[in-house]
Amino acid sequence: MRYSNIVSAMLMMIILTSVASAGVWQENFDNGLPDGWNAVKGEWKIEKDAYAETSGAEYAKTMFGDEKWTDYTLEVDITLVENVNVNAAGVLIRADKDGDNGMRFWIRTDQHKCQFSRWRENQWEHIVTPLPVEPKIGETYRLKVVAEGQNYQCFVDDELLFEGDDDAKFRDSGRIGFITHTANVHYDNLVIDGPDIPSFAVEPHGKLATRWGQLKTDFRIQSGDYDD
Repeated sequence: MRYSNIVSAMLMMIILTSVASAGVWQENFDNGLPDGWNAVKGEWKIEKDAYAETSGAEYAKTMFGDEKWTDYTLEVDITLVENVNVNAAGVLIRADKDGDNGMRFWIRTDQHKCQFSRWRENQWEHIVTPLPVEPKIGETYRLKVVAEGQNYQCFVDDELLFEGDDDAKFRDSGRIGFITHTANVHYDNLVIDGPDIPSFAVEPHGKLATRWGQLKTDFRIQSGDYDD
């Protein structure tokens, strides 16, 4: 029995280690804001278990991740919670430290609706505009961008709106960010998936570390190797 428990514990550890190296980062902001985010412009805070920009500033940005990240997929839920003006909100990918340069994908309630653009020195160079979306205040939309080499795929609510190459080859690596323009926005249920991405978001108060420690303790008890 002791031997079978040891084998079971080892198999479980192998499975968990495999999952941990899968390169998926997930965050729902239910336990506050994890370390690593830096607000560049605007007023960013946790509001109703989401990460919110509440100032309505022009080109408000908050950034996360590593400038060395290359190919990855980014998904996030976006809710335009109040009618401010343009009500533009979306994501930056493959961006530099403060999001001055990167690739931008966002929705907006004015005539442009949805755009995919280069974001060069805080100025836009549209790759495709407008895209066929009709965003509304109070509705939640899931934005997704897949970046592989110089090829990009852009989705809203799992509908592919654009696929193509960036012939300018502007960016091939960088951080992710949230970007808004004269909007009040909630971001939630963030997922980043790619070979360079760390696998777990350590939530505030060490929640993940505590859970991982408990798993290891459970394995030691099962294997009969726990005498504390």
